[in-house]
Amino acid sequence: MSTVASQSLSRGSSKYAKPFLLALLALVILYTVVVVYELRATDDEEVDMKQYIASSLTTYIDSKNVKESYFTGDQKEPLDAEVIRKLIASESDKFENDREIALQEEDEKNKDPVTESVEEFQQLFAEFTDVLIKNRLLFPHPERITTNNGKPVIWETKFVELPYDMLSENDLLNYMDFDKQFIEDLTKKHKKIVQSLPKSEINFYKGDGYVMVGGGLYTWVAFLSIQALRKTGSTLPLELIIPNDDDYETNLCDDILPNQYNTKCVKLSTVFGAETLNKVGELKGYQFKSFALLASSFENIMYLDSDNFAVENPDHLLTSSLYKRYGMITWPDFWRRTSSPYLYQILGIKVGAKPIRQINDFYTPSEKYTKKSALIDVEDSLNLHDRKGTLADWTTESGQFLLNKRKHFNSLLLALYYNFDGPAGYHPLLSQGGAGEGDKETLVLAAHYLKLPYYQLYKKPDKLYGTFIKEANYFIDSTMVQYDPITDYESLKMAISKNQKSLDALGNDYVYSYMYTYGSIPFENDFLSRPMFYHIHNPKMNPWTYLEKELFFDPKFKQLRNFGNDFGKIGWDIELWIWETVVKNLCGTKLEDGKFDNSTKIEFKYFDNMGFNTICNNTAVDDRIKWLTETGKIEIEKYTPKKYNEKYKLTDEESNMMDDLIYTSITKMLEFDYIN
Repeated sequence: MSTVASQSLSRGSSKYAKPFLLALLALVILYTVVVVYELRATDDEEVDMKQYIASSLTTYIDSKNVKESYFTGDQKEPLDAEVIRKLIASESDKFENDREIALQEEDEKNKDPVTESVEEFQQLFAEFTDVLIKNRLLFPHPERITTNNGKPVIWETKFVELPYDMLSENDLLNYMDFDKQFIEDLTKKHKKIVQSLPKSEINFYKGDGYVMVGGGLYTWVAFLSIQALRKTGSTLPLELIIPNDDDYETNLCDDILPNQYNTKCVKLSTVFGAETLNKVGELKGYQFKSFALLASSFENIMYLDSDNFAVENPDHLLTSSLYKRYGMITWPDFWRRTSSPYLYQILGIKVGAKPIRQINDFYTPSEKYTKKSALIDVEDSLNLHDRKGTLADWTTESGQFLLNKRKHFNSLLLALYYNFDGPAGYHPLLSQGGAGEGDKETLVLAAHYLKLPYYQLYKKPDKLYGTFIKEANYFIDSTMVQYDPITDYESLKMAISKNQKSLDALGNDYVYSYMYTYGSIPFENDFLSRPMFYHIHNPKMNPWTYLEKELFFDPKFKQLRNFGNDFGKIGWDIELWIWETVVKNLCGTKLEDGKFDNSTKIEFKYFDNMGFNTICNNTAVDDRIKWLTETGKIEIEKYTPKKYNEKYKLTDEESNMMDDLIYTSITKMLEFDYIN
């Protein structure tokens, strides 16, 4: 090619190169504008494209001019405020997307899932409520129709607490009569309820926290319990569910609880909607818990009865490997299971003819504790609840439990059904007058029916006596002490290892004893157990009741402790702390002159008509606190912790093997068949 031609081509190329590059740059800018536009636009808010492009170009040109006028050339002219603002805004815009992402992440972290999806939640629950109402109990059990203060009268209470008492199928059939129509009605309706349960996973809940139920006296008692929980060092948030709007304590709920105790009051009407609650009708005490569990915004919860006082920080339980594996942890009651055989017929669960456990011993081969003759006469010679398909002993004490609500949402709905007409329906089916008949077994029954495993502690609760009821002339157990599930689980692993070694060593000479394998003896003597909760249930912590009924005294009018003398185990005097806290809450801070600063006292609607001098200016209260202070120091100083046998301690490898064995054994208990 000639030199002239080359130069001509070069000039032609350079002639079109600049416009081409400018056009390419314009396309890039336009593409960027469109992408950002799409990111900014939402379903609820459309942005005018022409205005947006014009605004973007103007901002770009202005900022470009500002930068060129200042950053090019040797002469730097002073910039006025408007120019500086434009320059800063231009630089800031570069990071707008990053800020939007950070803002969305923060919103996601802090949002209340139930509130955010309140319409979806309320719609689902409204539909389920319609199903509940259509499938109400048609024939209430005649023995539970009579009520006293809203609770059914139980004409005969059965206290069965020994592991070797026989509770066979025929024994339990004789506890209560259930007529044919009652059974047929519930059988049909249970199927309909199960068919109505959601088929897909729900996404209403998020986060970890505690749940309690308040209202009336229970708000006051719950407040004491919340204060005890925070005393242990607990920091997880707590939701106090208020069943009735009239019981909402404005100062407590809007100021004191959120600002001092990381606690939020939640009205049921806000979560479920007034229309749905009106359809349900007036809620009863046995329904509160089911509604409260569904209303709480947390996915992972520790439920506590309002009169349940933590004596050790339970926060770590919700992040423990034990809880994460099972998704549900429950605590045992004192009593054996007395459920009717008709319960399993109604649920459509096939009950096996052979034993698969002894009480809650899932680990010893059945031939070690079952006589061959018992296999011939199953209905009379085997415990019903040792057979496949049934709930295992012991019964459950529901004053505290841990629950993954995402995993157990259908369990909660099914438990709500069991409680909907519970007192004359599923409650007597579950307990037949057994001690504690009520809603306490409904959640474990629901989980069992849905074949969802859960871990129940082996260490049974302690009873603490100390309240003398003069009208009845007897002492009552006022407090249940429940234990740490983590130490219980470690103890169970050591108990299994110990018993397996005994089986291997003794062979045919092995003699089985439930009490020495998985009963009270190993969990009280050999292995470590640690108190975690004082469930002060009888009477409730109403200070006026204690004073008016003179509950501080024994029959000889000597002072006694209402919550027992075993507090050396927990290292602090809970009864003294409660009474000091009662006075501070209701009277205010005590000054040096003995008077109270009323500005710090807390008002409670339930106590509006009470005489506060009974608490605040009463030598009986002063004497009580003085006596508790003096005697408490002595009890704590003389307490000597038990020494547990270190020889059963497991290696990490042995411990991991036990983890798998326990989980496999518990899930195997759920390998039953449904009828039809």
